[in-house]
Amino acid sequence: MKFKVVFGKQYIPLVNELIEKALSKQLSYTAKIVFRNDKPHLHVSVPIELYLKYFRKGGARGKLVAGFDLNSDRINMVIVDKQGIIRNNKTEWFPEVASHGFPRNKANTIRLQALAKLLDYAYRHGVGTVLFENLGRIKKRKYTKSKTANRKITRFPKRKLLQHGIVMALKYGFKVYLVNPAYTSKIGEKLGKTLGLDKHTASAYTLTLRYLGVANLILSSYTS
Repeated sequence: MKFKVVFGKQYIPLVNELIEKALSKQLSYTAKIVFRNDKPHLHVSVPIELYLKYFRKGGARGKLVAGFDLNSDRINMVIVDKQGIIRNNKTEWFPEVASHGFPRNKANTIRLQALAKLLDYAYRHGVGTVLFENLGRIKKRKYTKSKTANRKITRFPKRKLLQHGIVMALKYGFKVYLVNPAYTSKIGEKLGKTLGLDKHTASAYTLTLRYLGVANLILSSYTS
C-alpha cells in the first residue's frame, strides 16, 4: 500500500536530506504510523545531528552554568559561575496543569513552553552549559501519603520532558550534562533554608555544585 504524506514546509529540506542519506546508506532512521483522532500520522525519528543542522537556534558561548529542576507544576533554574556562586535564578510556574481533569496534552505543551522560555533566558544571560537530573539513575517513582501529590507524580511525564529539554538545549548550542540526582531533594530542602531559597531552586543549585566538583566541600554537611 502507498499513501501520501504531508510535511510542514520547514521540514521538507530535512526530510529530503534524510531520504537521500538513507538511500545511500550513510545513516538510518525509524518510522511508525500512529492514529490520533482517527487519522494516521507518520512519526519519523531523525538523527539529532541532522535535525540540529536545520533547526539550531544559536551557538551558546557563555561561561556560566545553569541547573534545572523539573517539576509537575514548575521549573526552577539556577545560574552560577565556575566558582559555584549564584548569579541568577528564575522559576516558571504553571500550577493549573496539575489540577484534576486538566488535559494532559495541554499540560505537556505548557511545560514545554515554560522550559523553552527558561532556556532562552539562559542563552541571553551568558550560559554555556546546561544541567539536568540523570533520570536513568532513578529506578522508580516515590509516592507519598498525599493523594494530590501522588496524582501529580503519576500524571507528570518527567522523562519525556527531559528528552525534549535536551533537544531544546542542543538547539541553542548549549553543552548538556546529566547529573546524578541522588539526595538532591533532601539536600535542597536543607540547603534552601540556609540560603533563603525554596527547596526546588536549591535542588537545581545542588546539580550545579555537583557538576563543578565542589559538592563535597559545600554539601557534605547537608547529606547527614
